[in-house]
Amino acid sequence: MAPSWVYGLLARAAGLIREAGGCAAWFGAKETTSKLFRDANERKARALVGREEVERVNAEALPLWQQAVAGASAGMSYNFLFFPADTVKSRMQTAPMGAAEGMRRTFAQEAVQLWRQAGLAGFYRGCGITVLRSAPSSAFIFMVYDGLKKYLPMQ
Repeated sequence: MAPSWVYGLLARAAGLIREAGGCAAWFGAKETTSKLFRDANERKARALVGREEVERVNAEALPLWQQAVAGASAGMSYNFLFFPADTVKSRMQTAPMGAAEGMRRTFAQEAVQLWRQAGLAGFYRGCGITVLRSAPSSAFIFMVYDGLKKYLPMQ
């Protein structure tokens, strides 16, 4: 069996996978939702006003409520998509400290054990409240972020 530090390293690797993928989902969902809103706003502006007005509207930031929805979708995507990896990682991290070397499992072994114990539902146990809690906090984070971008331009 592998030494205990190897299992700690594997748990950290699982956390890294979750964080890297989760951040991609977080920003990807936010930008995708923002683009959908911008496209919808542009179509609506074209129907109401001339083409020169559309260019001015397109350059403006999204309304606050659209920023909030885009941010909420980001947090919900992050938590929903990578919740199974977090569940397995948490199970690895909470394994008894005094367990014999043969008792500790790798990420894949822990995932298989969870599947055998509870099936797909085991991977998502507690996901609903986590996703609900992440919506308002991510909405707020991105509203602040978008607001700061307006007042602190990158150029």
